[in-house]
Amino acid sequence: MALADQPVNVSQRGNWPGRISLRRGWARAEARPWNDDEPQASLRLLRGGAPFLEACTTRLLNLGNTGVISPPLPLTNRRAWHQAGFSEYIDLALMRKSLDESGPQPSHLVVERDSRDLTELLAIDAAAFPPFWRFNAGGLEEAINATARSTTLTILGGEGTPIAYAVVGFGSAISYLQRVAVDPEWQGHGMGRSLLRVASRKARSAGAKVLLLNTQTDNDSALSLYEDEGFVKLPEPLTLLRVSG
Repeated sequence: MALADQPVNVSQRGNWPGRISLRRGWARAEARPWNDDEPQASLRLLRGGAPFLEACTTRLLNLGNTGVISPPLPLTNRRAWHQAGFSEYIDLALMRKSLDESGPQPSHLVVERDSRDLTELLAIDAAAFPPFWRFNAGGLEEAINATARSTTLTILGGEGTPIAYAVVGFGSAISYLQRVAVDPEWQGHGMGRSLLRVASRKARSAGAKVLLLNTQTDNDSALSLYEDEGFVKLPEPLTLLRVSG
């Protein structure tokens, strides 16, 4: 750790391994398990500097986590994290789509879903992603609640259960595609493309001018699909930073 001269004490609200709030004075941070497969913590700094960030990290490592991972950060937001001992871990491509036009129709029926019951969506997520990238309930709830308004889109299979889903967060001018997942048994049928098209239409209807997403820089199939649907990769990637115990 980088700032170990005078440890900063933090107070904790909530019980690990659930979501917790970490505080000291006006400084605030939130943390949750990264997912159910990785014994690491996801840490989000709401306000505060490097000493507070380091103290939060120490607390999380002392709770038994093997590492602490930041949100996806642009270069300009990494200074405090670097000062607290974090280093670059994984780059993510940041992609942008203009919503000036409504775009083509989807090829599948896409319906909005009540997001209170996450069980079926988490099953899709676990099947669609390798262990590191899977959501647990906390991660999916965070994606749904990352903006003041959001919607969860699904494509249903023959028995009426979801086989693909997407989460779209709405902002005043910018909306965010927080997640897209298709059950592997149904991949290759254009369902991801249909979800992208409906997500774009929903964001445009909500008043957004731009739809943003991020994805792994080595996820060639996803990058190809996004580019084909009008997303453009921005020059500067986002990066997950990490510190290990």
